[in-house]
Amino acid sequence: MTRQKPASRLQSLAVRVADGNFVLDLSGLSWLDPLHLVGVASIAQLAAARGFRLRLSGLRANQAGYASRMHLGAIVEHFGGSHDLPVKERELDRSDSLLEVTELATGGDVRKLSALVYDRVAGHDAEIAHALHTALAEIGANVCEHSGTVGFMAAQTLPSQGVLRFAVADAGVGLLGTLASQGAEDDRMAVTMALSGTSRKEGPGHGTGLPTAVTVVSRLGGQVLLASGSEVTTANARGRRHAELSSGFVGTMFEGWVPVTGARHSSPTLYDWAR
Repeated sequence: MTRQKPASRLQSLAVRVADGNFVLDLSGLSWLDPLHLVGVASIAQLAAARGFRLRLSGLRANQAGYASRMHLGAIVEHFGGSHDLPVKERELDRSDSLLEVTELATGGDVRKLSALVYDRVAGHDAEIAHALHTALAEIGANVCEHSGTVGFMAAQTLPSQGVLRFAVADAGVGLLGTLASQGAEDDRMAVTMALSGTSRKEGPGHGTGLPTAVTVVSRLGGQVLLASGSEVTTANARGRRHAELSSGFVGTMFEGWVPVTGARHSSPTLYDWAR
């Protein structure tokens, strides 16, 4: 369902430092989706936290319009960064199920993403929708509790593909920083442990979010992506695939996509604009 391999998708978010700025040139990005949006938002926050500013450029006109409508420009500006996105764009079509790039800092924020995903999946399978809702609530809560910073989330029904994509990212301590106390020795081990249910906190109710998400997303015929540091892993019904990022991501990114019913429209779609 994606046009690029996971490592290639994330490598587009590699940042260089120049003239006191974090410079992110997305001109090589062939496909823009919620995963990239939350990744950029996290990088903007990281730049500010380190005394830099993000300079974002390179998106094609259709991609830039989509990013602006998804409030990415406002997020970048909030953290003191600059961009070449349109500053006056009409609002997104509210008939599409979406969640613009939104700060993830409280339980209320988490509920926005969980509720949107539940609404889109419930028509397909209410039991799976409930399980996925619960899993996303834990994943979001973990970001708020363990990342050491704010996170970001975004979601979008993609009519051209008939899927719902939802993504969460933060530029915090990363999974290795979180799970080193549980025996993680490198990024791949930390990601693998997280997907298998290991949590910094032991006991019932901890560490179940990611394994549950993998299970229910796989049952729906979708896929989960988890990236932290130099490691990116995808998991679906066929198993897991690992890849290494040549330029690691500071923090953690999670993405899920699932087929959804009633996602196709005859009119041009937001996702078509982001190609």
